[in-house]
Amino acid sequence: MSTLTLRSPISTMVTRLRPLGEPRARKYALLTFAVDAGLVFTLLVSVQSYLPEQYQASEAIAGYVLAAYGAAKLVGQLPAGYMIDRLGPRQGLFGGLCLAVAGQAAMLLAVVEPLLGVPAAALYGLGAAAIWPSTFSLAAAEFAEDERARLSASMTIATGAAVATAFGLGFILSPGFPYAAAIAVSISALLAAFLIVGQFPSARPINAQVRAEARRRFAWLRLLISPRRMAFSVLLLLQGAILGALIAVFGSYGRTFLHVSVRAELLLFAPAAAAGACAVLLTGSLADRVGRIPVLGAGLLAVTVGAWGLSTSTGTGAVVPLAMLTAVGLALAVPSVSAMAIDLSHGAETATLLGWFLTMESIGHAVGPAVGGALNQASGTAPALWFAGGLAALAALIALVPPVWARTPPIAVARRPLRTMLAFSAKGGLVFSLGFPVIAVYLAWQPGSQLYGQMLNHGPRDRMEVAITFDDGPNDPWTLRIADTLDHYDVEGAFFTVGKNAEEHPGIVRSLVAQGHLIGNHSYRHHKSDAVVDPRYGELWKAEHAIFSAAGVCPAIYRPPNGFHTPWQLHAVASRGMKTITWDVIPRDWKDPPPEEIVRRVLDSVRPGSIILLHDGKDTDHHADRSATLNALPGIIEGLRTKGYKIVRLDKLVSVPAYLESCSE
Repeated sequence: MSTLTLRSPISTMVTRLRPLGEPRARKYALLTFAVDAGLVFTLLVSVQSYLPEQYQASEAIAGYVLAAYGAAKLVGQLPAGYMIDRLGPRQGLFGGLCLAVAGQAAMLLAVVEPLLGVPAAALYGLGAAAIWPSTFSLAAAEFAEDERARLSASMTIATGAAVATAFGLGFILSPGFPYAAAIAVSISALLAAFLIVGQFPSARPINAQVRAEARRRFAWLRLLISPRRMAFSVLLLLQGAILGALIAVFGSYGRTFLHVSVRAELLLFAPAAAAGACAVLLTGSLADRVGRIPVLGAGLLAVTVGAWGLSTSTGTGAVVPLAMLTAVGLALAVPSVSAMAIDLSHGAETATLLGWFLTMESIGHAVGPAVGGALNQASGTAPALWFAGGLAALAALIALVPPVWARTPPIAVARRPLRTMLAFSAKGGLVFSLGFPVIAVYLAWQPGSQLYGQMLNHGPRDRMEVAITFDDGPNDPWTLRIADTLDHYDVEGAFFTVGKNAEEHPGIVRSLVAQGHLIGNHSYRHHKSDAVVDPRYGELWKAEHAIFSAAGVCPAIYRPPNGFHTPWQLHAVASRGMKTITWDVIPRDWKDPPPEEIVRRVLDSVRPGSIILLHDGKDTDHHADRSATLNALPGIIEGLRTKGYKIVRLDKLVSVPAYLESCSE
């Protein structure tokens, strides 16, 4: 008896946590698997691999086909939903599958002329535009509110299995597998979906009053104009953009950010895929039991922290857990959003509202990759990940702050602690995500931080060598006086030159080069804001040209103004073959303390390999007095040598090239 008592709660818990597996849910999962497997094998395997190789199609044909499919689906979903409400969802599902099969069959014409695959893909997209509003309309009629998230989780798992199956089949089949046979395989998947349609019940008929209301022009639009549905539409748009942006940068993240092969990147992200799959198994039950919004908000916040963390991390020890956090966040968000779409469309004009919601998601799927790809191309992976994380933070704000959401399923007393804990955790995470930019700005000021990209702030610690550097020149007359003092002590310094100042005093820059001192790039205007607002960071190259015009050299070393740096700024520097070098000893001489105080601060802080920061100018102020720095210099040099340090030029300390071969971009 005690054994039965013990096992019963465990059995009940397992039953509630797992996705719906009963026959009425199984048919939705099977339909999802058949439709998505056919889609992926057609558009991402057959058209991208077999068609170009066997029929000499342009490499761009895959992009045209995907664009045609996406555009047709985007345009067709809202009208399809309107028609489904009038014809019935099961009829709509049958019609959508017919169009999809016709589109797939028309893809065979690409063997005659590859461009014929474009209108065929558009027909395929129109079919898909009818399939999903019909499917979700049927689910809205068949499943209670506290079952829909589990159903959505089951369908999400089926989608993952379909993608894995399609790509696995493409991996197993040889590159010479006939394109026509591959399309036939895809058609067979959709034909299998026809066998499932008969298992779906007809949607419940709506009463005469609701039918009369639905006949009124733009009745669905009046239903849409409510705080809950409008906010949810924005959520769907943002979620689609987040997914699209993350997918758009996946390949380049490993190649340019982590510097690993595609295979190594896949292995690196394998734990994240496993964690996301496990999370999906629990998400549906969690969203049904504690409510959609707490689970959705927690998931979006996890994506925020994960994406922003990935944008600043290059070590595998940090990348793996951050990728897992992002994957778990997506696994929490996606089923919750699908369930909310069914909840908020249930009633009159169900399919039309679903068509609208799916349209908003599709717009996000188009905008996200476009913006993410553009940022990635212009400034590297980090800005694109910041974009995705920012969208997730905005979506979390919409989800967790406004009290506009539909009621959640009834919560039993035993379930309230879990709901309360999750809600407070999500809102606590929201506070953290809002504070994250503050932390990010703080890290941007740290000269030794490696989070946003590689920087050097000291040389080898095992050699008694140091370097003396100067910022913000040239500044007449102090720059040349400082250079003469260095020459007197047979010391070669490094002068980080502001481009605008170099244009004002080109002769000083030429003199520094002639005396054997190193010229570094210190931006053109010395404005920190340029590192934030300009993803391409044009200040860098503008300063290079100004220095080249003045002295005929192109610096290979860059130092950000005040040490303030951003991921895209460091990407711009690295992409041009330059090194970013900051400092580890800073006596704050720009505040004009007494010379002996400057000397004391330097000698108290110096270590083997130190890079000492002094100033020969002040931003672009051509009248800055640097007499304190000049008068402190003899004491610094003599004190360093007394301590046993050898003063070497910066490029020799850190073993990097002094100048680029040319200033061409």
